[in-house]
Amino acid sequence: LRPEPDLPLSKPPAGSYQGNRYAWVVAIVMLMGISVLLFTTALPNTGGGLRGLKPGATAPAFAAPLVTGDKEGDANVCQRASECNEQAGRVPACQVRSEGIFNLCEARERPLVLTFVFDKGADCNPQVDRVQRMKDDFPGVNFAVVYFSDEDRAEVAEIVRRRKWTMPVAHTPDGAVVNLYGVGGCPTTLFAFRGGRVLETKLGPISEDGLRDRARRLTRG
Repeated sequence: LRPEPDLPLSKPPAGSYQGNRYAWVVAIVMLMGISVLLFTTALPNTGGGLRGLKPGATAPAFAAPLVTGDKEGDANVCQRASECNEQAGRVPACQVRSEGIFNLCEARERPLVLTFVFDKGADCNPQVDRVQRMKDDFPGVNFAVVYFSDEDRAEVAEIVRRRKWTMPVAHTPDGAVVNLYGVGGCPTTLFAFRGGRVLETKLGPISEDGLRDRARRLTRG
C-alpha cells in the first residue's frame, strides 16, 4: 500500500541510519571473531602459538599414515619414551617405521620442506602444486605434505592422485601434528636443515621462485 499523497512520508530519526550501520559493523566483527575462535579451538592447542616453529627450533618427531598407504589411525607425536601414552603414542614416534608411514625422523635426515594444508583452505592445495612443480630441481631435499582433514584417507588419496602429487602426504585427522608444530593457518610451509633445525616457517602462499630460493639456502646450510 502507498501512503496518501497529501500525507508526508515519515523519515527516520536523525542518526538512525548511522546507528544501524554501526550495529551491522559490530555484528559482522563479532561473527568474524566467533569464526576465528571456533577454528582455533577446533585445534588441540597446547599454547605454543599459531604461526609455527621459530627459526633455530628443532622440528619435532611424528609418524603418521601415508594417504597412499594401507595404515589407518591418528599420528604418533610421542617425543620420548617417558612421555608416551595412549593419546600421544605408545612408543616414541621415531620408532614407528613402515612403508605405509611417513616418519619425520627419516625425513629430517636431509634438508626438508614440509607443507601443511587443511581440507577447508582456499589456497592450500595450489601451494602443494607449486611445490610439486619445483621439487625435482632439488634431489638432495626431502619434500612432504601434512594433510589435516577429517575426511577418509581414501578421499584424500583421491585428491593426491588427481593433482598428481608424488611427494609423501601424511594424513592427520586429529590435528595432533598441526598442534605440535603450532600451525594455525593454511598453507604453512616449514623449511628445515638436515637434522631438523628450522630455517623458517612461512604462513601463506609462496611462489615457485620463493620456494627455490629457500631450498637453495637449505642445501647450502
